[in-house]
Amino acid sequence: MNRIDETVEFIEFDRKNNFIIEPEYRHNVIKDRIFDIIRTFKPETIVKAGLGSGKIIIDIAAEFDLYIVVVEPSITAINDFIEENSGKDSVKNIHFINGDLHDFPVDYYAADLLLCIDYLNIFDSGRCLDEFKRAIKFEKHLFFSGVILKDEDIEGLYDDLMRMIFPLHNDFYLLNDFNTFLELKSFTPIKNILLKFNNNLEDIINYFKKNYKDISAEDAFSFLNENSEEFSRIYGMDENFKISEYYLIGVFKREKVKEI
Repeated sequence: MNRIDETVEFIEFDRKNNFIIEPEYRHNVIKDRIFDIIRTFKPETIVKAGLGSGKIIIDIAAEFDLYIVVVEPSITAINDFIEENSGKDSVKNIHFINGDLHDFPVDYYAADLLLCIDYLNIFDSGRCLDEFKRAIKFEKHLFFSGVILKDEDIEGLYDDLMRMIFPLHNDFYLLNDFNTFLELKSFTPIKNILLKFNNNLEDIINYFKKNYKDISAEDAFSFLNENSEEFSRIYGMDENFKISEYYLIGVFKREKVKEI
């Protein structure tokens, strides 16, 4: 099975569980921030990279009369969404493209606002951002939200754990590194909000074990125990593996590269 097929398989698995991509406990704060951005910058065309749970798109379509395009690698997720929401008037403004985020099937400079929520981590972030840059109009905006490493996690312990339990894991970034990465891709940070959500590493390990039978939960727990002091210091991990997970909601402006 190739990488995109594995990604589609995971998207379909997670959409049934609503655990990693757009979980319910983050929904309202992300929705409210997107609504603020729409009211502030008044985009006419919104492109969403990945369907996710579908709830954000429904909320946007119900609140605003906008042209909305969703690029989703899983045709099953698209068909399920359409079936689940048939009959809703707001859905008429939502248009789907079944495609890969690495080869973004959106025209040059088509988007006024591009939304990427919890998907960047399961794709090659550099390739995706190059495609997003191509698709967003100059001086328009990228909305990103996703898990971020706490500043003290210089060694990337949380990254190391995720690589042990989630074969599709790409990278979690330190905030400054992420901003620099975006700036190199011609995106200037407008406003970043760093939030903290409670999570449980035992639940996360067991969740991935359901979909990836070959991963070793025993190795993951051994890694946590070996690095318990650092996980405790950085993420507040307690004896039950509960942590504070850091989450970035950021808005970035697509700059026009100046010719030398």
